[in-house]
Amino acid sequence: MADWNKFSQRFDDIFLEDPLYLEILKRMVDGLGPEDKDILDLGCGTGNLIERILIKVPEAHVAAVDPSQGMRDLCAERFDRSPQVSISDGDALAIPFPDASFDAVVSSLALHHVAPDLKGECAREIARVLKPRGKFIHADPFSGVPGRKEDPARCRDIIEKIAAKALFSLEQGAYRMMLAELGSIVPTVTEDGEYWITVPQWLQSLGSAGFCDFKVLDLPPVEITKIVCATRTN
Repeated sequence: MADWNKFSQRFDDIFLEDPLYLEILKRMVDGLGPEDKDILDLGCGTGNLIERILIKVPEAHVAAVDPSQGMRDLCAERFDRSPQVSISDGDALAIPFPDASFDAVVSSLALHHVAPDLKGECAREIARVLKPRGKFIHADPFSGVPGRKEDPARCRDIIEKIAAKALFSLEQGAYRMMLAELGSIVPTVTEDGEYWITVPQWLQSLGSAGFCDFKVLDLPPVEITKIVCATRTN
């Protein structure tokens, strides 16, 4: 399992050179509107998504939550003069805010760290802090094949997807991202802090938690990450 406090020091150097990551942030922010004033960034990392949210919705107030002290420290340093950003310790299973606090919850490349048997609890916790008809927009890698971690078809699917993403990063000049992708193959296959499920499995968890109006956006040319949009029912 990754040491996120240590990795936080290298996160932006790796991710900000990756065009697919930048496209993920853009597409997520595109889903927000001027009505989204109170926003939760769940797994905020260093604050790359927050920066773009405040450009798109200048009046927004963003609550940033991350379990990593290193990530929170970098995010706090980045927004230390902004009264619109607050940063808290927490995770997707224990969001430190009351019910119905937010117009929108966003999460970028974070929820695949929640174990499969806790996905339902995660979906319910996100629904809890959203206002009725609130938006949930998140991006994550997904497997195309369900099954136990030892299943050959599942393993092959994950290996092929990560290898394709690594080659794409290499072709785009994102050398460090290529290395990071290759290094993630073993922990993802063995489910060592990296838990890929299928889109239908995740939508089932969201539906059971009270979400509707699902939209799944592909991010070509590499079919590894998808953006899932949903609405909390009344």
